[in-house]
Amino acid sequence: MDEYWEWFCSIPGVYRTQREILLHCFRTPGQVWKASEEELIYLRDRGCRWIQKVIEYKKVCSPDQAVALRREAGIEFVGMEQEGYPVRLASLRDKPYGLFWRGELPPENVRTVAIVGARVCTPGGRTAAETIAREVVRAGGAVVSGAAYGIDGAAQWAALEEGGKSYAVLGSGVDQYYPASHKKLFDRLAGQGGLISEFPPGVKAMPTHFPMRNRIISGLSDVVVVVEARKKSGSLITAEFALDQGRQVYAVPGRPDDELSYGCNELISQGAGLILSVESFAEPIFPEYKRKKKHPTADIALAPAEKLVYSSLGLYGKTLWELEENTALSLSDLSDSLLSLEIKGLIRETEQNFYVKVK
Repeated sequence: MDEYWEWFCSIPGVYRTQREILLHCFRTPGQVWKASEEELIYLRDRGCRWIQKVIEYKKVCSPDQAVALRREAGIEFVGMEQEGYPVRLASLRDKPYGLFWRGELPPENVRTVAIVGARVCTPGGRTAAETIAREVVRAGGAVVSGAAYGIDGAAQWAALEEGGKSYAVLGSGVDQYYPASHKKLFDRLAGQGGLISEFPPGVKAMPTHFPMRNRIISGLSDVVVVVEARKKSGSLITAEFALDQGRQVYAVPGRPDDELSYGCNELISQGAGLILSVESFAEPIFPEYKRKKKHPTADIALAPAEKLVYSSLGLYGKTLWELEENTALSLSDLSDSLLSLEIKGLIRETEQNFYVKVK
């Protein structure tokens, strides 16, 4: 019965591999609930010390109580054998036995792109993540990530601001916001996408949870994009999961001497797709993209100098001095063009003298 699956997935401190042992021993979640304390103690005393958590949970929460508490908190649940379980996850070897969520789960008929990367990122990396996220939304897709600092949060905010949907897979229960300073982002995601976790409500974020959740980020996505990653990065774990799951992996290249580019450059050297522009990335991912794509300046009259400046801003943003070098315009003409492009809503200054494309 469904309530047994929910109770089974709600046992705090018990992880997927341990739940797998329980099912191997008792066959179904219902039989785990009905198991005698003597049976459970037998397993505990033979090395499965974590069984004590199951024994304790049985004493304080029944299947009916687990369902009632979850509903009272406004949280949804689906077990792996229930209708509505994500098709993208169903074929995975290590799929979660159940998911808790707020908002909604990613629709099966919408292409999903995971955008992940460094928590401590550069302005250029943030701009690249935002640019890719906006284009994914414009192409009709949705963004999946982890709502973390840096690349993850930047990509998800950009998708939401573009009017699209984004889904965050958490390393905690969906009622526990981590990082706490991203509360506005979490609230927005719950209303314009979803917050998703295999961890039951009340479970706080822990370092060991994040590698586990990364397999769900990639599993819920058709494509995984890495933007800035150090040599040892959680984003590379997500990319490894994606490859094992048969997902496409892309990376944004960077300078060879840049520590934050090491992971991306390494992925590209191993065969990951190379992102040089959002157009070259989106066209093979979204079949209708090229036909529907309309250049953002098509209906906007631009002076020659404005066109030159606009075309100089690629995936990454550029500083005033880089634009001066690229365009060979005088600072006076360049400043006038930048101001005009900002007024027309085509670019914006994200920090002093650093400009990015908005469209």
